[in-house]
Amino acid sequence: MRNELGTLETPIIMTSMMGAIYGAVKTFDKDITLPEIFGLSGHGFILNIERDLCATGPTAWDWGAILFPLRQMYNLRRLCANCDMRSIDEAKELIWERTIENIDKGYPVVLWDALNLEFYTCRGYDTDTDEYIIDGPGAKKANNVVKSADLGIRSGQVWALFPKESEHQDKENARDLALKGAINWYNWKNDKDAQWVFGGEAWDTWIEAMKAEEMPADPKAIATNHFTYHECRQNAAIFLEGCGEKYADAAIAYKQVANALDKACKLWGINDPTPSYDVRLQIVDLLMLAKFAEKEGIKALNAIYTK
Repeated sequence: MRNELGTLETPIIMTSMMGAIYGAVKTFDKDITLPEIFGLSGHGFILNIERDLCATGPTAWDWGAILFPLRQMYNLRRLCANCDMRSIDEAKELIWERTIENIDKGYPVVLWDALNLEFYTCRGYDTDTDEYIIDGPGAKKANNVVKSADLGIRSGQVWALFPKESEHQDKENARDLALKGAINWYNWKNDKDAQWVFGGEAWDTWIEAMKAEEMPADPKAIATNHFTYHECRQNAAIFLEGCGEKYADAAIAYKQVANALDKACKLWGINDPTPSYDVRLQIVDLLMLAKFAEKEGIKALNAIYTK
């Protein structure tokens, strides 16, 4: 038996989790915008860097801290093999069963690592072929299907998110939770020897790594950072603009962050070879501008929430 919801509005963006959640939530919250998904999740404000600038830095996040406001708004539930201490096979079976239940109720599901190490919106299933019907990065080339047994096959991590319409949706409360979370994230205290650096200190780690005369071998992975952070900060700025006059100073600051990162993207394209050292120093200057602007943005948010 096959059951498929209609075509979903799932944008293909750098932060595929945000695109997948947006595609799922849009089916029952017609007014939600992509900047709101970035803002209300807190993802538009995070900054994480691995010391060698690997591509996963921008999308590493804490389930409890980052998605908490959205979890409240949309009864967002997670099923995860590692986190729930389940076997991979048990998690796959439960995700399959729960996805069928959700699709039958009209709710899409968000899947991790369906075709690539990205997030996908599942809008249907076929029990005759044991396949999910999905939208997301590379889905069209795979005829928008993936075998249920192949979930998580590349990462070894099997998990899914199950958004659901809530009767007690409170966007103002979610906004306040997300922005207070952004302040806390910025002030994260890092272990000096940690592999990952979180919060405001991550700017310094990023800048110092970009100053190195010899960069790691994968330029696309490095470029992924400034493209993803530009996407996050651009949506953060738009989100803050929509929050009203009280947030105007913070919106202006985050727009400055986004503008600086946009210039970095133009200097080092996603598919470009590693640029010259002089060009990388220009990017360093832009990162320093972004760092200063974000500090001002956090200062503006802090003034709102510490009164």
